[in-house]
Amino acid sequence: MIEMENINLIKDIANDIETIKKALSSIQTKRWLTTNELADYLGYSRDRIYKFKSLSFIENLHFYKKEGKILFDKIAIDDWVICKEKTNETNQSQKQIVDNILSSIKKA
Repeated sequence: MIEMENINLIKDIANDIETIKKALSSIQTKRWLTTNELADYLGYSRDRIYKFKSLSFIENLHFYKKEGKILFDKIAIDDWVICKEKTNETNQSQKQIVDNILSSIKKA
């Protein structure tokens, strides 16, 4: 049973859901992301994004500076994430090959 004072909350909840839907739709369709948006998108802190910018991201590929603002290219960032994962998989499989070779040498 819903109490009378809680009925007023239904309108607030509906408004909150609409706001969340708009925000999610915006992030999914936007190509250019601010630092905060990229942090939310990737699930990293802003500090971590700045570290990536300094160490891993390439200017005019992953990010652009426009009128004092940094804009990240979501498409290039997605490619970077996928490539990074593939690189880790490749490194792991190469490590496994080396370990197998060393193992067979030790047995011989």
